[in-house]
Amino acid sequence: MDVKKNGDVSFWYADIGGVPGYRPPLQGDIVADVCIVGAGYTGLWTAYYLKQAAPHLNIVIVEKEFAGFGASGRNGGWLSGGFSWSREKYEKATSRAGVIAM
Repeated sequence: MDVKKNGDVSFWYADIGGVPGYRPPLQGDIVADVCIVGAGYTGLWTAYYLKQAAPHLNIVIVEKEFAGFGASGRNGGWLSGGFSWSREKYEKATSRAGVIAM
């Protein structure tokens, strides 16, 4: 299965000419206090805050592709100027005053 069919890189990397550089694969075993699998937002922020809280930790991040390859490097949400439900459905879920306030 080729997960890169929707473009090899995100728009963010494409805007700067592609991925800045790939790191070589690990050669053999590695020792770490904490190993984080995945270099998306969650993995990178976890490593960042762990290092802030405990600077002595040896933290390793393992990523199959490159940092930001998956959902973290692509728009995972959507934005609309309208409402996704009808006013009647919002009124049922909240109140008429709540719908008017929106």
